[in-house]
Amino acid sequence: MTLFEKISSVKQVLANLLRLMTRRHRILMILVLALTIGFSLVETVGISAIMPFISVVSNPKLLEAGFYKTVFDLSGFATPEKFIIVLGISIIIFYLFRGVYSIVLAYITKRYSMAIHAYFSKKLFKINLSVPYKIYAQKNSAEIIHSINKETVYTGTVAFHFLNICSEIFTILMVYAVIVYLNWKMTIVITGILLVFVIIILSYLAKISSIQGKIKFTSGRNISRVLKESLGNLKYVKLKGNEDEILKTYNSALEKSNKSELVTHVLGVMPKSILESLGFSFLIAVVVFIVWIYKDASLVIPIISMYALALYRILPSVHRMLQEINGIIYSEETIENVLNGISQPVEEEGSDSLDFGRAIRLENISFKYMTGGEVISGVSLEIKKGEKIAVTGESGGGKSTLVDIIIGIHKPVLGKVYIDGTVITDNNIRSWRKKIGYIPQSIYLFDGTVAENVAFGSALDDEKITTALKKANIWDFLSHKDGIHTKVGDGGIQLSGGQQQRIGIARALYDDPEVLVLDEATSSLDNETEQKIMDEIYSVSALKTLIVIAHRLTTVDRCDRKIRIENGKVTGIQ
Repeated sequence: MTLFEKISSVKQVLANLLRLMTRRHRILMILVLALTIGFSLVETVGISAIMPFISVVSNPKLLEAGFYKTVFDLSGFATPEKFIIVLGISIIIFYLFRGVYSIVLAYITKRYSMAIHAYFSKKLFKINLSVPYKIYAQKNSAEIIHSINKETVYTGTVAFHFLNICSEIFTILMVYAVIVYLNWKMTIVITGILLVFVIIILSYLAKISSIQGKIKFTSGRNISRVLKESLGNLKYVKLKGNEDEILKTYNSALEKSNKSELVTHVLGVMPKSILESLGFSFLIAVVVFIVWIYKDASLVIPIISMYALALYRILPSVHRMLQEINGIIYSEETIENVLNGISQPVEEEGSDSLDFGRAIRLENISFKYMTGGEVISGVSLEIKKGEKIAVTGESGGGKSTLVDIIIGIHKPVLGKVYIDGTVITDNNIRSWRKKIGYIPQSIYLFDGTVAENVAFGSALDDEKITTALKKANIWDFLSHKDGIHTKVGDGGIQLSGGQQQRIGIARALYDDPEVLVLDEATSSLDNETEQKIMDEIYSVSALKTLIVIAHRLTTVDRCDRKIRIENGKVTGIQ
């Protein structure tokens, strides 16, 4: 990819970022840019004031004629010494103001970029919570977490880079105008020399930064994936004894990530060293040349001093601008991924009233995932309120998918689901889901208290939590510990399998659902524990509609009806 293609790519990334920003963010960006322009003016005035001050200090006779005399007469000072002292103090005060301005601007700019990051992080999180479940099911959760938590940082970083680029451009242009006014011939010569090197350096950095950015993107995701998969399955890792292989994979990804950052850091330092060496070497060469030819450099010292100050300000600006461009190119792959994530289709879901008093009816339901053929094909059935229904069949036959359609997780490709004659739509889907209590095969318990795990993000109500735990027949065990404040450990490691399942039951009962769903919820338990838990479930669901997905017939022997699903179709109802 050529330099111009890279610059075009940077423009596209910035355009996409601006397009996805809110109106408020764009207005704030304009305000920050206005402050940036103001700082560039302050910088220019600060540099421009140095040469006259040095000229007057080195040669007070300048106050006797021309522009300097006019300013001196208007000031009303009796002696040149007082004028010089007051001028010096004024410049000091001005530079103090400049310092405060720069600190405030740095704070505002960084805070703005952090606000952009927070906005995109929250938005991406919200979108991933709202995407159709069949889309989410095809993704890697570690990559999603990495994108929300890490990759969105680059949106704020790119905004920060863009603002800094604008700041440096304005500063360079204004300071450059001053030195052009002083001596346009020398300025053009210096510009020509430095511009050639800037183009060469930028071309080189653009290519390397793009490569390193892709390496960083891939290795960062690999690091997150290895950590999640290994720490989430530590028991299996220890049983297999493959810690060395996992560490090797992790170390490889980490080394690639660190090497990428190291290369990028070194490349970021290079332009400053090269440009400063060239610029100041040229100025020294000019002074040496003048001394060699004219034997006296006193006449050009003020101008050379001004050029030195200008270069001292411009060269770091050029260097920082190259770094900012380099940073945007480095972030290209990550930004593209974040923007793709934000552009995902989402489900607009409402909470219109939906009553369940008679029956759930499926009418000619068909469903398929993003890839592959139909998983559910032409299924029609009715579940009456209060019924205990078993859904059986071989693995992969479509049992869980069918139940996911019933409870509103999946939307049928064809057909409709009715609740008391009312079709489940996007407008009322949330109302229907709130009536569902779901107990999966694998209960996810995070490292918190029993209360936090039962409420699972809902408002904590100690009385409701205790009631749910009593119904799940685990309160006696917890009462001998710290009650609802008992710690469960990461993944529920401090609890047995049966206790974890009971916490899952309590979670499902917390909001007093009308429909209780068990998705292979006891398949990993021994027969005795399974029987106890099923007794508890049948007890707490006496007045509820119960849908049980199971392989073992003993698990569903007390159900009113057994519906067998094979190859996505109902093949039998008992």
